[in-house]
Formats: sequence, C-alpha cells, structure tokens
Amino acid sequence: MLSKQDNHLLTRTGPGTPMGELFRLYWIPALKSDELKSDGKPQRVRLLGEDLIAFRDTEGKIGLIEEACPHRGTSLYYGINDGCGIRCMYHGWKFDTNGDCTEIPSEEGDPKFRKTIKIKNYPVKEVKGIIWTYMGPEEKQPEFPEFYWMGLPVENMMSERVWQECNYAQVMENDLDYVHAAFLHKALGKQEVGEGILSTDLGIDPNHPLVRNPPVKQDVEDTNYGKRCIAVGIGNETDNAFMEIHYIFPFYTFPPRFEGEDGMWHAFIPRDDYSTWSWDVQFSHNRPIDVQANHDRRGLKLDEHFKKQISIENDYAQDRELQKTGNFTGIRGIANQDHAATETMGPIVDRSKEHLGTSDLPIIHMRRLLLQQVKAFQDGKENFTLVNDSLKNLYSAGLYDSNQKSWQEAFPLQSQFKTKEFEVKSK
Repeated sequence: MLSKQDNHLLTRTGPGTPMGELFRLYWIPALKSDELKSDGKPQRVRLLGEDLIAFRDTEGKIGLIEEACPHRGTSLYYGINDGCGIRCMYHGWKFDTNGDCTEIPSEEGDPKFRKTIKIKNYPVKEVKGIIWTYMGPEEKQPEFPEFYWMGLPVENMMSERVWQECNYAQVMENDLDYVHAAFLHKALGKQEVGEGILSTDLGIDPNHPLVRNPPVKQDVEDTNYGKRCIAVGIGNETDNAFMEIHYIFPFYTFPPRFEGEDGMWHAFIPRDDYSTWSWDVQFSHNRPIDVQANHDRRGLKLDEHFKKQISIENDYAQDRELQKTGNFTGIRGIANQDHAATETMGPIVDRSKEHLGTSDLPIIHMRRLLLQQVKAFQDGKENFTLVNDSLKNLYSAGLYDSNQKSWQEAFPLQSQFKTKEFEVKSK
C-alpha cells in the first residue's frame, strides 16, 4: 500500500505538481500523424492537464499551441487554418506553428503591439506516424528517445491511442501485472490465431504460458532504462517459460512476448489526473504486420475523440453466458478487458486501502522508482536519463529453457542494459 501523501504525489500530474513537472522532462506521444491535414481541421489535445490544439499548416509544419487565444481567451480550435497559420474566429488574430502572432487585423495600425504577442507552444517531432512533443524547459530538453520499433519498416507496425477514464498509474500498473493475464485475458478454449498474433478478441489460448500457470515466480532488476520484470512459468514437461516486461522510465513499457509473436510497446500519458492517453504500438520484427487481426483482437471501437464506445456506460458489453462458456470475463477485446479492470477502480484508486501480495512485485518496484525520482527532483537533483544505445535494441523477448535452470542462468540481462546503482547528481 501507499500512504495517502505518496498516492497524491504519484497520481497528480497537472502544471506545477512535482510529478507533472518531472513528466514534462520527457518526450510524449501526442497524436497520430494522420489526424492532421495541411490547412485542415485543428485537433484538440489535452496533455498533463493542459488544453492544447494541434494543426498542420500550409507547408506541412505542425504546431502544438495553447488552445485559448491570448486576446480574449476564445478557443483557437474553431479558428481558420490556412496561409501558414491559424486565425482566431473572434477577431482574426493569427498565429504560426512557433506561436508567433503574424497578424492582428483589428490592430493593423500598431505592428509593435503584434510583436509583443506570443502564444504558448511546444516543440514537436514526427516519427513513424506519431507526433511527439516535449513540454518542459527548453534548456532541459533531452535527446529524442529512439525506441526499437522506430527502426522497423512502416509496414511492420501499427499504432493506436485511446482515451482511458482513469489515472495513468493504475493503467500502467496493469501493464506490469503478469498474473492478471491468467484471469482477465483467459479464453476457456483453444484459440486459432494467425502468424505472430497473441490472441483473439475472446482472449489468450489457455495453453499459453501467460495464462497457463499462475502464480508465476517473479523478480525485478534495475537497468539503465528503468526496470526489467522477470517471470518464470511452466512451458512444457522439461522447459520453463522465461518472460520479461520492460518498464522504461517514466511511462513506457514493453509487455511480455515470445519469439515469433508480434511485439508491443505502450505509453501511458496523463491526459489529466482522471484520464489517460493509452498508446500502443504493435510491431512485427521481420514481416508486414496484420493490422486488422491486431486491431480486432484488442476490440477497441472509438469515436472521433478517441473515446470508447464499449465502456463502463454499457458494462463493456459484458455477456454473462460468454463468461461461463467462452472466457473469464464475458467481455470481448483484450483492451476492453484491461479497461474494465482499471476504470472500475475509480478515477484515482486509494492505494492506502490495498492489500498487495508477492505477485505485485513489479508494481511495487515501479511505484518505488517513480516516487524516488520525483522526491529527488523536488530536492533539486537530476532526473533519470534515457540512453538511446539501449532503447534502440530493447524489446520483450521471452524464451523456453530447461526447468533445471534459474532465471539468472537461462535469461540473464544483456550487458548493454546493465547499470551501476543509480546515483542522483546535484544540478
């Protein structure tokens, strides 16, 4: 469990909060590239409690700026995007992708006034169909994180983002929880899947190591990217299944996968304290990915604002007969199953009332690292630095090996990911 004070520190991420200011020191996926067209409709984006709009100008440049016009506060979402800028519908004030005011038709006689006007804007970077932003101080902007999947052909990957109705921490904790798969995602009968596909929309085949034999033995290692969470389960009569989840500080993960299975990367970005942008990138290492099969197995149906149509409001379309005959939950869609578990905890779960067990070890380590880092940050120390030499080669790659071996023998951490005990340096 956590104290109420630590739970507050962990979960509050708005402007001016310690965790919010720490998160602003890392690159954040904001929206997908295909959401923005040159001179097209702007898009609202809420990140870390801030209301922003994104637009692509006439030349294809992307702007991510404060939604409220600095004149009188009217939303620029309703403005006109053309001529290399977005123009407020109220009095025609126009801003470019850098946040500079380029025209004030209501004050044309005073160009000096125009030059004093600037709207808050954030730098962006567009990579493999995703638009990223950095929301922290310019002088602290880190190297852009080059995750493994960014080096794959575009046809080998797909991405989705969804608005999830709860705090980021409980969404991310779910991703580090090995044992939940054996219940929440368990199909009750054999599942036929295509090459590389982990599951159907019903769930994971009951013979798969993720669902076959809870509770698994677990351990956690410190790494130069965050934490490596190891699990050991029964593979077959002679072999164990050795699995790994990578928690990459502060809000990225690679869930467990085996050789031959499509990989997955997640990011859990606070929309505000009560909702999360849950991102997933699914990727195939060596062939074009089956986009439709991967989309179908997750089961998400979204509206234009990326809100779920299968949600708590309709009980996640739970079928009680299916729960007896088809899968453990009676809910179709792996993502829908996860959302039903995390959202029904409430917007921010009270961790002072928890009763954690040994199966919660990765979650305990993740919380500990986040709280250690945010408290160090409050004391004026340097934040955790991500190293691209590690990120470029990192993904989840479980294996089968003799059940006579320890996980340390069968599944050692590669040397490139090892770290000395983390030392917080003064600024």
